[in-house]
Amino acid sequence: MAPTLYALCGLPFAGKSTIARELAEKVGALIVRLDAINGERGLGLDGQIPQHEWERTYAEAYRRLEQALVANSSVIFDHVNFTRAERDRVRHIAARHGANFQIVYVSVTVAEARRRLIANRATKGRNDVRDDDFDLVVRHFEPPDDEPDVVRRAQH
Repeated sequence: MAPTLYALCGLPFAGKSTIARELAEKVGALIVRLDAINGERGLGLDGQIPQHEWERTYAEAYRRLEQALVANSSVIFDHVNFTRAERDRVRHIAARHGANFQIVYVSVTVAEARRRLIANRATKGRNDVRDDDFDLVVRHFEPPDDEPDVVRRAQH
């Protein structure tokens, strides 16, 4: 049976990582997270990450996705995947390796995502996202409404 590449999609603080953990446990998939790769590389989300460093982080994430698929393992890409172009890139990785592909769209309102962002700053339960980065994702977010292979998960 072919492995599946699951691409999470949604605003920061939508609940993607929670769903990724639940899904990984249910289907036995590996998880690839940009936040974790940045942490391994000594880059935090509390400060400015230069574009060339983001490019290296993405390259490493894509390498890990491909490595999992080559090993015939299902894998979850826990990332905002906020543009169609980003999702198409991951979709092509799956196709190149003969894997199934599924977008898991975690839908939450901007107001709820922002409320969670602010609450996280008090609890420090996960890495922070700078306000300008959050606003950039909100401005440029392209919901996967007209894309194939989308499963919607509302987070309350």
